Amino acid sequence: MLGMYVPDRFSLKASRVQDGVGLFTARRVRKGEKFGPFAGEKKLPGELDESLDTRLMWEVRGSKGDVLYILDASNPRYANWLRFVHQAPSQDQKNLAAIQDGENIFYLAVDDIDTDTELLIGYLDSDMEEEEEEEEEEVMKDDDENSKDARHLVEMELVIKKEDYPCLLCESSFPSEEILANHLQTLHQRPSSEEKDFKCRNCGKKFPVRQALQRHVLHCSESPDPSSDSKSHQCSLCSSSFSSISR
Repeated sequence: MLGMYVPDRFSLKASRVQDGVGLFTARRVRKGEKFGPFAGEKKLPGELDESLDTRLMWEVRGSKGDVLYILDASNPRYANWLRFVHQAPSQDQKNLAAIQDGENIFYLAVDDIDTDTELLIGYLDSDMEEEEEEEEEEVMKDDDENSKDARHLVEMELVIKKEDYPCLLCESSFPSEEILANHLQTLHQRPSSEEKDFKCRNCGKKFPVRQALQRHVLHCSESPDPSSDSKSHQCSLCSSSFSSISR
């Protein structure tokens, strides 16, 4: 059984941060001094009782970061004088930090500590930075996922709007109003001297340009109008009519 021996450089007094006894300096402690190791009963995570005070416990981790076991100083029979070091109410009030060396937990002075000062444990700044980096990585990951979702929505919107601008003259469609305007100007705009309609001999539909008629007749399934004159075979290129297809 480990006793409650306290080195003469420390003393036990009423804690200033919580009920019970705390550990105080009996002389000045310099930054970088190390105390320990912390003593406690070895337990597996599944063996912990929810009623136990976790402030008296430290996890011992392996090289891959997995928890090997927990040192529990709740029972004085397995603890030593470091069990009287309490957690700092805030990071600014800490003067010690827990570090692991092998499978042992030590307390490291992170500042010069004056005489008659209560020892208070907190996180190492490097530990805090690692936690902040992990949080930043999670935020960046979420932002990246949101960015991917946004790009996907834009792509879907472009697909939906791909044929939002149809040409009423030749049944073509375009992804933007600007492209449609350019199409109308270059293909469908003709001098007034050429104003005439190009008519489909099968269905009677008229088109303002020859190219539109050519495209239309490839897909027109209407039968020729029997009431039309004997020249029922019209050239799709020049609009001339003939009485037979072999002519």
